[in-house]
Amino acid sequence: MLRLGYLGRRSVYEAVRRIAFDVALFERGDVTVVDAGYRERGDIVLHCGDYRCVARELFTSLPRVLGGGKLGVDLGASKNGLAYVWNGKPLLHAVLDWDTVEEVLRKSDALEVHIGSSPYVDVKKAASLLGCRAVHLVDELTASWSRRWLRLRYPHLEEDEVDALSFTYYDGVVAAIC
Repeated sequence: MLRLGYLGRRSVYEAVRRIAFDVALFERGDVTVVDAGYRERGDIVLHCGDYRCVARELFTSLPRVLGGGKLGVDLGASKNGLAYVWNGKPLLHAVLDWDTVEEVLRKSDALEVHIGSSPYVDVKKAASLLGCRAVHLVDELTASWSRRWLRLRYPHLEEDEVDALSFTYYDGVVAAIC
C-alpha cells in the first residue's frame, strides 16, 4: 500500500489534499511531497501553492517517481477531469482547465493514457499531444456502468473526476494518432 506524505505550509497542504486521495500532513511517506519553502528533502518538491499549479506538478512528477500508471482524462467544454491510478490504487484527482491538461498530457511519457470518447468530445486534439504514443479511447457509455459504484466509494469527487477515474478501469480501443 503506497503512502503519500507531505511536509510544508498548511496552505499548500490544503491544495495537495484537494488533489491527492490520501496524504498525511507533516509525515514522510513512501513518496514525500515537500513545499519548496520548507527547505526539506522530498521525492516531489512543489514550487507553487495554488490548486492548478500543484495539480500540474503532482500529475507530472508522481508518475515519474513511481514509474508509470494510468491517467484517466474526461474532456469537457470548460472543465476537464483527470485521475491518476497506480497499481490499481487511485492516487490523484482534479478538475482543470484545458491549458493545464495540455501540459500534463505533454509530460505523460511514462503513463498509459485513457481518454473518454463520445460524439461530443474531440479526442484527436488531446491524443495529438501524445505524439505517436498509443492512447486508450474508452467509450463513455461503457464506462458509465462503474460511475455509481465510484460515486459511492469516493463521494467527495466531482462528476468529471469520477468519469476520468472510471476510464482507467477500461481498456477501450488502443490507437495512435501520428
